Amino acid sequence: MHRAQRPREKGFTLVELLVVIAIIGVLVALLLPAVQSARESSRRSTCLNHLRQIGLALHGYHDTLGSLPPGYLENFPPLTDRANWITLILPFHEQLALYQLYDPSQSTGGGANNFRLNQSNVPIMQCPSDVPVGPVGYPGLTIGPYALGNYLANNGLGPMVSEYRPEPSVARTGVFMVNSRTRLANITDGTSNTLAVAECLNIPPEGSQVDWRGNLTYPEYCLFHWNYTPNSSNPDWLRNVLCINIRRAPCIGTHTAYSNRRNIVSARSLHPGGVQVLLVDGSCRFITNNIALATWQALGTPDGGETLGEF
Repeated sequence: MHRAQRPREKGFTLVELLVVIAIIGVLVALLLPAVQSARESSRRSTCLNHLRQIGLALHGYHDTLGSLPPGYLENFPPLTDRANWITLILPFHEQLALYQLYDPSQSTGGGANNFRLNQSNVPIMQCPSDVPVGPVGYPGLTIGPYALGNYLANNGLGPMVSEYRPEPSVARTGVFMVNSRTRLANITDGTSNTLAVAECLNIPPEGSQVDWRGNLTYPEYCLFHWNYTPNSSNPDWLRNVLCINIRRAPCIGTHTAYSNRRNIVSARSLHPGGVQVLLVDGSCRFITNNIALATWQALGTPDGGETLGEF
């Protein structure tokens, strides 16, 4: 009699297991971009909502005080910086307690009474698509640290220089200059055709090096210029000790102090393909990196009389 054969045990062979793993890997590779796209869509929507809130605050300031806020306040003589547009609109988006930390008798660049303001985060000034960066100080000095955000106001065609009068402070004026009081009626190009706010990137510190782009209270880094199109490979012009040159946000040092400023800061973001902007009328748009420079600059001017095409 033949001995009964034992039934074959059920299970995966090594080849079958490898095939299953390969299939799972392909499925993950297919799903990952969709997941990342969905996350970016959510972050972009939040960013857009922040810009809309900023727009409402700017219009609230205008309705109350009769003009848009200045890019920043500068006393003369001597040149001593005070509040910028971000600080001035705090009461108009339910941040009165934070605004009350501001001491107008002292500079935001070194006045000890404004240190708490300088390091305070402003939630609507943060784009969730960017790399989070905590408050950063000034190399070698005990001023600050300064909180950073992702939205800059339209200062004009750079460079921005050390000046207390709006018109000479830039090569061509935008909407928010030093000591400016721009009224909506002054924007003859149309409020729906003029940039108010655009995005910027925050740069993490590298050892003792820091970068102040997006500074929430200091004048040099709360404003953008339209010399170049969004996410340009042309470097920003920054103070030499406040510039970290990286590929997504290149920069060069062009000055050493508040008294010899030569600033150019371009609009930048980590949204694929472009940046989100707030127009003066309160509407928001996504502007692609390949927008024509002439169109971008026409959007920057409040009274240039240019004829705008599609953007």
